[in-house]
Amino acid sequence: MGRVFFNTRKNVVGISAAKTLLPSDSGNVFLINQASAYDIALPAAADAQEGWNCKFIIGTAAANAVTISATTGDGNNIIALGLDMEDGAVGNQSTGCDVITFISGAEKGDQVELFTDGTTYYAVSVVADKAHITYS
Repeated sequence: MGRVFFNTRKNVVGISAAKTLLPSDSGNVFLINQASAYDIALPAAADAQEGWNCKFIIGTAAANAVTISATTGDGNNIIALGLDMEDGAVGNQSTGCDVITFISGAEKGDQVELFTDGTTYYAVSVVADKAHITYS
């Protein structure tokens, strides 16, 4: 019998303007184009449900900030851990935040991955320089 391969491709979606994500967006890899400043709104964690996840990667770097934000009702429910390749520093936003920003000056490949347990979002970022991403 020949080899059997499973389709393990990621669903890659380009983003270049404001977008509100849906529970059905789980599992997507979003390539961010920073040609303009805009916001990407996460679904409410309860609506997204346990196991919802996605990844954001700077695909086209430019001089504009792009934010990823929790819904108003979720408040400060993003717990973040970040690693920067500049000096290997690890940053932790353990008290919770509701906005992740890829700042002007971010580089192609900077990324953040999100997962929710249905109540809290957990974010892990890897960026070339610690100044490329902020949590607030």
